[in-house]
Amino acid sequence: MNGLHTIEPLAAFPLFSSSDVDEAREKVARVFCPHDLRQVSGRQAFASRHNLVRLGETALNFLTYGTDVDILPGELKAFYLVQIPLSGAAQVRCGGEALTSSPDVASILNPDGEVEMRWRHDARQLMLWIPRKALERRLADQLGFEPERPLSFQVALPRREGLTQSWCRMVQDLAVNIDQCGADWLRFRPTVSALEDCLLRGLLQLHQHNYSERLAAPAEAGPPRHVQRAVDYIHAHASDAISVGDIARSACVSVRALEEGFRRHCGSSPLNYLRDVRLERVRAALQVAGPEGDSVTDIAHRYGFYHLGRFSAYYKSRFGETPSQTTGRARRS
Repeated sequence: MNGLHTIEPLAAFPLFSSSDVDEAREKVARVFCPHDLRQVSGRQAFASRHNLVRLGETALNFLTYGTDVDILPGELKAFYLVQIPLSGAAQVRCGGEALTSSPDVASILNPDGEVEMRWRHDARQLMLWIPRKALERRLADQLGFEPERPLSFQVALPRREGLTQSWCRMVQDLAVNIDQCGADWLRFRPTVSALEDCLLRGLLQLHQHNYSERLAAPAEAGPPRHVQRAVDYIHAHASDAISVGDIARSACVSVRALEEGFRRHCGSSPLNYLRDVRLERVRAALQVAGPEGDSVTDIAHRYGFYHLGRFSAYYKSRFGETPSQTTGRARRS
């Protein structure tokens, strides 16, 4: 990995090089977000270079300015930005945290914190741009429910110790693979996507953030609360015309999180679970239906089964007999 300190990463993927501050600001803003860029000192000439490789959802960047600069983007809003210094230093402030970033300490900028940075003339950074939605989606998947607060990382990301050391090395290894194999390697989309997913899930597991304790907590003995809320709602409203959206709202999660929770803890989808509950209710009603009671059709309609052929197939698959066989046995007893 020492080669990254002397060889410019992603050199085969140049986005631009410029000696003009305004041009550099405009082109970097197209990749990240609008920001102020100010040259602080005239001791070194302004010489910016930006290399860029788009992966699947994320993008790997190399950026340097060649002189001391202030970078003031405000809030990033739509993305997280991991900055791994290969050389030099930078003063970084994001929200209420401040640090001096160096080859020993990387940084991760959160979307909702006000960002101010001063990069020194020798700062050369490998940067992973991560859309906010990409991380939030994986966080919800690991938690089993939609996060109620924005995901916020500790800004300092240690590179020489702890679990994050191996994660930063993975990012650098990715850059090395791209440099060695070039565009041919990037054509293997399933491989790139799997590696990208590993990086994002690894970041959530290995670096400190406001959901770390919940991710590390032992798994609950029963289903998580949002699944139990949904199950209770289904049983209470089995005879009502409810949708998967209604069930998700009752559990205070998204449809995607609800479906993932049911898949993991119920072995079924929410709508299949609802159908099974309704079939059980129909069977219970048929077992007590007398000669003058409701017909099979009436009971099926009561629980939302309007396609009688499909209903009969579901019923026989679940109980091993037709609805009419159930009622016939009940009336003979």
